[in-house]
Amino acid sequence: MTPLHELQRSFAAAMVGGPGERVVPSIATGISSRGLALYRRLIRNNYVQALTVTYPMLRRLIGGRYFSTFARGYMKRYPSKSGDLFLYGRHFSFFLFTLEAPRVLVELARLEWACHEVSQVAERPALNLGWFEGLAGVDPACVRVHLQPTARLLRFSSSVHVVWQALQADGIAVAEIGRPLPEEEAYLLLTRVEGRIRVAELAALDYRLLTAMADGKQVDEVERMAMEVDQQFDF
Repeated sequence: MTPLHELQRSFAAAMVGGPGERVVPSIATGISSRGLALYRRLIRNNYVQALTVTYPMLRRLIGGRYFSTFARGYMKRYPSKSGDLFLYGRHFSFFLFTLEAPRVLVELARLEWACHEVSQVAERPALNLGWFEGLAGVDPACVRVHLQPTARLLRFSSSVHVVWQALQADGIAVAEIGRPLPEEEAYLLLTRVEGRIRVAELAALDYRLLTAMADGKQVDEVERMAMEVDQQFDF
């Protein structure tokens, strides 16, 4: 009889796309090759659906057929090791990069994964006006301002957020979305407000200062960084 751990490995490999010949004879429940194929198809569909939920705009851009092809390839390269599918698609942008997919697909996948994370993370209580008023007599060298967990700072080599925003509109034709993207960096702040994901483009200096805050730098140090670039900066 085949040891259990070998049977489990063979079964997992068969679900991803490997041969099932070693699995069927070893299971005493009467499972057939046809039944194994059906189970494999159901599992594949579940993983494709998980990626569809995480990357809806990417799927809309390239179409369901091409997206499913990428999703099945991803499943073979990065099979899930957990019953929790929340983290399942975290390598998808890198997977597309290794395939030398168009840059817009790689960067759109990065943006959508950040949206996926922000949509689920717990939010801390917001700071109120009284908290800021209380800082009036505090040494700025002792103050740090942290971003909400529901905020992400992202830097892209192109304005991929323009594509993401265009794809949100109902009835828009994919052909209407301009490609290729301009060769200019984009600095983005991704937030969740009342359950909705919002993407705002930042100036380079604003991005740098917010990144410094996110890294834990004190307020006085962040202010110096701003003044070195722009003496008129309204910190």
